Amino acid sequence: MNHVVAICGTMGSGKSTMLERLSSQLEGCIVLQEDDYNPATLQSVDEVQAWWDRGGELDEFDLSPLVAKLNAETAGADSIVFLETQFGRLHPALRPLIDLQIWIDVDADIAFARKVAQLSREMLSQRESEASDDSLEWLAGFCDSYVHTTRKLFAKQRIQVGQQADERIDGSGAPEVTFGRIQAVLAPLFGFEQAEVIVKESLL
Repeated sequence: MNHVVAICGTMGSGKSTMLERLSSQLEGCIVLQEDDYNPATLQSVDEVQAWWDRGGELDEFDLSPLVAKLNAETAGADSIVFLETQFGRLHPALRPLIDLQIWIDVDADIAFARKVAQLSREMLSQRESEASDDSLEWLAGFCDSYVHTTRKLFAKQRIQVGQQADERIDGSGAPEVTFGRIQAVLAPLFGFEQAEVIVKESLL
C-alpha cells in the first residue's frame, strides 16, 4: 500500500530537519520538497504581496509537475512518500493525494529567530571576502519583508494549513523530541506498535 505523508509548517518550524532524519532512518522512503516544484519560490516580495492583495488563491500556483511526480512515485510497488510542503491539502491539486498531514506547530517568534540564526550562520561560514556588507543588507531586507509581508502569510498558513492537518505536533523543543513525536504518529499508520520499529535505530 502506498502512503503520501505531508510534513507542513512555517519557515523555521523544522520541516527540513525532520525529513532529513526520516530519510536517513526509514528504509525505502521517498522525500519530495514542494519548493522544488512551486513557482511561488521564484517570486519577489512585491509579486507575493500582489498575489496576496488580489485574494491569495493557491490555485494560481501550478503544481502539476509535483502532482505528476507524486503519481509516478506512488504507482506500482508499495512506497512511502514524505512531502515537505507549504500548502498541504490547502492546495486543491495536492488535497486528494495526501493520506496523512502533519503540522509542526511553532510560535512565530521562535520560527523567525531560528531562520535568522540559520541564515546568519550560513553567512558566517562564507569566506571573509564574501561575508560583506551586502550580506548584512540582504539579511536586513529579509527582516523587513517578514515584518511587512511574510508574517501575515505565515499567520494565514498556520491557521488554514494547520486546520487541515490530521496531527499537530509541538515543534518548539529540541529536534529529537519533535522527531520522537512524529515517530509516534507514524507508527499506527504502518501498523506497528512502537515507532522505533519503522526506523533503523531510535534517536531518543
